Amino acid sequence: MKTIEIDEELYQFIAGQTKHIGEDASSILRRLLNFNQPLLTKADPILAKENHYPIFNDLLTSDTFTNEKSIISRFLLLLGALYNYNPALFSIAATSLHGSKRQYLAKDKQSLETSGKNTKPREIVGTPYWVISNTNTARKLHIIESIMSDMGISESMINQVIHAFLP
Repeated sequence: MKTIEIDEELYQFIAGQTKHIGEDASSILRRLLNFNQPLLTKADPILAKENHYPIFNDLLTSDTFTNEKSIISRFLLLLGALYNYNPALFSIAATSLHGSKRQYLAKDKQSLETSGKNTKPREIVGTPYWVISNTNTARKLHIIESIMSDMGISESMINQVIHAFLP
């Protein structure tokens, strides 16, 4: 058994996912991450299938996404899809992602406003999260790519999303 340090917000999230008295953190994380299933490797044929991530394929081909010219709106749509794909993994990725002086995502607007000047927090609709929106497109791409990578999403899907992100 290994010991890791996590911040208070992540600890509270994990503790809040307890299904029964005495359930340990490893069991909770295994359940949330579907870790009891065999891990996929790059050699697995399922990764080659386009429909392995139907939520992203559906979003990227939707009229809402393809007709949206605003980078901020596309950014928010992608972050919402990432959350809906796996809220537990999104929470872990969002908690660990930040700049040298700024927080990029938080569960409240005030946390982002106090982490830097002119952050212009925007709510990620359908999620408990807020994200800073006053960043350039390259930083938005970095945020999306980092979250997807931390969530274990395949490199090919990350590339597909990044390519579709720019109108």
